[in-house]
Amino acid sequence: MTPSLENVMGIWLALMSAAVFGLVTVADKRLISVNMPNLSSFYLIIVITLYGHTGLAIVVSGIPDQLPLAHLLLAGIAGLFWGASLWTMFIGYRFEEASRASAVIHTFPVFVALLAMPFLGETLSIAQWFAILIVVVGAFSISLRISAVNLFTINKAFPILIAASIFTALAHVSGKYALEKIEVEFVYAVRNFCMATFLAMFSRPKDTVTVIHALKNPQTLALVIIGEMILAPIGIFLNVAASSLGAISIVSTVTASRPFFVFLYGSILSVGPFRLLEESIDIRTLSIKAVSIALIIGGIALLSFG
Repeated sequence: MTPSLENVMGIWLALMSAAVFGLVTVADKRLISVNMPNLSSFYLIIVITLYGHTGLAIVVSGIPDQLPLAHLLLAGIAGLFWGASLWTMFIGYRFEEASRASAVIHTFPVFVALLAMPFLGETLSIAQWFAILIVVVGAFSISLRISAVNLFTINKAFPILIAASIFTALAHVSGKYALEKIEVEFVYAVRNFCMATFLAMFSRPKDTVTVIHALKNPQTLALVIIGEMILAPIGIFLNVAASSLGAISIVSTVTASRPFFVFLYGSILSVGPFRLLEESIDIRTLSIKAVSIALIIGGIALLSFG
């Protein structure tokens, strides 16, 4: 397999991961805004599922005989960075609209590319840099809510959201380093375990009762099973597999197309018999999103063939 073919495979796996995580994001939005009484109980659900899939991955794939200490350490650090990214993202949502917060967070491919050059020795052509910027602009704009004034203002949420973006970039880069010497399945397990451990610090013992009570609601139970227990682990594994194949600068950029899928699923689930969300689907919004989608698709295509 040539390096260019590896990058193409990485792009497709990253795109599949973004598509899966788009569904997870929709489920999370419903759980956080409607079904779960507080954020710490939602964290507990994530923690339980991540620990469960850590154990499942180890049982199925086992523990590798050779585990270079530096790479094992970076696999754990990547998981901690993923946990920190999620934690700071939700803090940012308290001070800024989720759509605008998501726009800032999805600038992370630029940080990944800047970090990958000195730490992983990756190089990008001018066309690839241009493609990264196109995807970032598309992801940024598709996440923004259009208004007559104050499209985006810098407030106290901005440094928090930039921190979430940087944590995401650090998670991608450190995870890529770990994958150079450790198998995908074990990096996946270590990432899950460390991410769960980080988020467990923000759950409370009494959240157990809250979660049990919340899961008595059939819709909550269905969203947790589908979103957290089935789709989220699949999305994580696809992301880790993509990172193992392609240049992390390119893989992370394709991963940043998640807002496109969130918009697509959110729009579908906001009409007809579903009414699970209440996304704006007026003509003006759809026209703006169409331009954003074209930018994302065009940037990914340029990465694929550049």
